[in-house]
Amino acid sequence: MKRCVLIGGIGSGKSTVSRMLQEHGAQCVDLDDCGHEVLLKPEVISMLAETFGSDILDANGEIDHKKLAAKAFATPSATVKLNQITQPRLLKVAEDRLEKLEEEGCAISFVEISAYDGPDGTFAPLFRGDDGIVCVTAPTRLRIERAVAKGFSEKDVRNRIKRQVSDEQRALWSDYVISNKGSLDDLRARVDEVWEQILKR
Repeated sequence: MKRCVLIGGIGSGKSTVSRMLQEHGAQCVDLDDCGHEVLLKPEVISMLAETFGSDILDANGEIDHKKLAAKAFATPSATVKLNQITQPRLLKVAEDRLEKLEEEGCAISFVEISAYDGPDGTFAPLFRGDDGIVCVTAPTRLRIERAVAKGFSEKDVRNRIKRQVSDEQRALWSDYVISNKGSLDDLRARVDEVWEQILKR
């Protein structure tokens, strides 16, 4: 099974590209979704509450994602603490999902990663770099508008963008760049091109 990577910052349109790739027959493992599963684990809830304060919990004792994000992305050191707790467990959940897809006979999978840190970085164990890295880019103004429309606060979005690498760096890491600053039809046409190129790779 080809294990490709789909990267891009918050508001870039990764999820839309992911849906288009799935229409072509790919299977996608979204690390944000894996992260939500990790945040339901009792030991993770306990560790995060101890690290960031019990006020990140809702009335049911579960993680309030917005409150956690406001604290965890407020400073670089806070983000490091978050990653130390969640990333090893995140990698395990993602690997389990990929192995299941391979057992089911999947030909091409995409791992959708927001906080990608390079081919030799945190998430390297999940894929083989020669299978292809696809980057989705968009102007910062559009990214903020899209994320705010989904319910994020502008302050939270700007903090996340500061903590993530630039689109220019993502493009340097990538085999394919998809610019998402035009119409939905423009985006679909570019995704179709990239899909064909990956099949021929």
